[in-house]
Amino acid sequence: MTIVNRVATSGLINLDPATLIKDVSVTVLALADFMGKEPILREKPFREALKTHDWSTYKNQYVAIHMDEDTIVPQWTPMLMTAKLQSVVKGVCLGNLEDAFSLAYNDAIQQLDFKKFTGKNVIVKGCSDGAVPNWVYVRLMKELQPYANRISYGEACSSVPLFKR
Repeated sequence: MTIVNRVATSGLINLDPATLIKDVSVTVLALADFMGKEPILREKPFREALKTHDWSTYKNQYVAIHMDEDTIVPQWTPMLMTAKLQSVVKGVCLGNLEDAFSLAYNDAIQQLDFKKFTGKNVIVKGCSDGAVPNWVYVRLMKELQPYANRISYGEACSSVPLFKR
């Protein structure tokens, strides 16, 4: 008697959202670190701090530029930091770590070829090891639905059916 893995032979495609950004580095860069001790931006020292900073430390990362609420800066300030980062990072946004992860997920989803799911039965893995934002699941459903035959959520042994063509 041989044991047959029916999940492996079923043709189901498991899509784990956590793996979309598994090798991605994300960091937060505090604008205040370039301002000195004053809560008000002084342009000349700020530009000098940007000029002497080693931007290569953020190579191939997703970076969130964080602005404290109690700092007073002109609107162009994060734009100038973005200009410095743009040539070395994968992506840059204004916000916090969660915003940088969202940018990474968004880029990863945009790079997926959803046509390869045409006529397939897909299970979108839930309860991933990583903290996958809820919007990622919604976006995956939106992108998969025009192509997939069936879409479920969970694991092959206990999935919740969501869509059937």
